[in-house]
Amino acid sequence: MEPVLFIWAIPLFFSLHELEEWNILNWYQKYYVNLPGSTNFSIHLHIIIFCIMAFLLTYIAYLFRETFVFSLIIPFLSGFILFNTFQHIIWTFQLKAYSPGLASAIVMLCVTIFVNIILIKNSLIFLPFYALILLFILPALNTLKVKNEMTPEIRRVHLFFVKIENLIRNRHLK
Repeated sequence: MEPVLFIWAIPLFFSLHELEEWNILNWYQKYYVNLPGSTNFSIHLHIIIFCIMAFLLTYIAYLFRETFVFSLIIPFLSGFILFNTFQHIIWTFQLKAYSPGLASAIVMLCVTIFVNIILIKNSLIFLPFYALILLFILPALNTLKVKNEMTPEIRRVHLFFVKIENLIRNRHLK
């Protein structure tokens, strides 16, 4: 099997992880205060769009597999997965309750590490691009600081998809 084909495991396991979070609104409502106006629809929209984006970015990486674009996308996705897994672990400890997505996040991280090892061993990734993981330090620190509120980054994502939901609903009513 061509080593580059292993990259498709990343969006596949990311999507499985996102599906574990499908009904996360109840958890947010139970453990967080000052929630944005998220609804099940806006969260489902967010999950679907994130899954599509993961596959789209992976497809772009695959198309440009022998260029720096590949080394830009795969470490970025991998860093995002590392950060997201870190969030679920922190939330579980902070809130003393299972964070929906924790189990699949750990599996997803293991798969992502495995894929990256294969890519590195086959010289398909330019190693300096792993510095992109540093982009996730500030959001990771915010996760540590905020105990029962959404971090600013997650709040912005929720507010964005609430706006998208409102646009869809308003267009539908016209």
